[in-house]
Amino acid sequence: MSDRDLDPNPKPLILLIPGLDGTGRFFDSQLDSLAASYRPLPWAFRARSKFDFPDLVRELGEAAAEEPPGSITVAGESFGGAIALHFVLSFPERVGRLVLINSFCYYPRRAGIRMGCRLSPMLRWYGIRNLKNLLSERLLKIEGIPEEVRRHYRAVVRQVDPAAYRRRLELVRDVDLRGRLSGISVPTLIFVSGKDKIVPSEASAADMAARIPNARVYRFPNAGHALLLTPGFSLADYL
Repeated sequence: MSDRDLDPNPKPLILLIPGLDGTGRFFDSQLDSLAASYRPLPWAFRARSKFDFPDLVRELGEAAAEEPPGSITVAGESFGGAIALHFVLSFPERVGRLVLINSFCYYPRRAGIRMGCRLSPMLRWYGIRNLKNLLSERLLKIEGIPEEVRRHYRAVVRQVDPAAYRRRLELVRDVDLRGRLSGISVPTLIFVSGKDKIVPSEASAADMAARIPNARVYRFPNAGHALLLTPGFSLADYL
């Protein structure tokens, strides 16, 4: 039995699509405020090593199949934004609003992403995986993310499936939706951090806003890539 069966007037669904971690847990701090107006569904993707964008979109589509037409808010963070773009292009009749957080339709740092994909098989080794996570946590500290939130980060990354992570990294390398964005007609909110060291968010946001007809950009000049974890940021304030 779904929430819609229990409540005759349910709140609309907001589908929260994670980045490379695939867990949905980096939305945790946003859930209480979102729940005032929405039914937040932070998605955790199935642990598997062989999939493409259509497989991920199908997984999400099955989860949201019972929602009324035009009612879903789809929010994607980082790589999750690329999935969100695929979702709205696949199910335009289901979506009422699109939210992209430090995301991209094409990853322009080609040498870096190719190198990352070539090196990613090394993540099967615990020491390499631990080094990557320590570097990521150091970056969070530089971005001003407090210690208690970094502890949450450490707990989340321990849940990440290395094979699935490697495959998602390959999809970052391969995605290019630049030629299809003009077909997105729903209101689109694009959030961009000025100190993002992972994604060239400013350039990506400008490119997507120029291609999506009904897009609005919100800039956070002092925030880093982990905008969802940044103290004081509430996604619900902008929806």
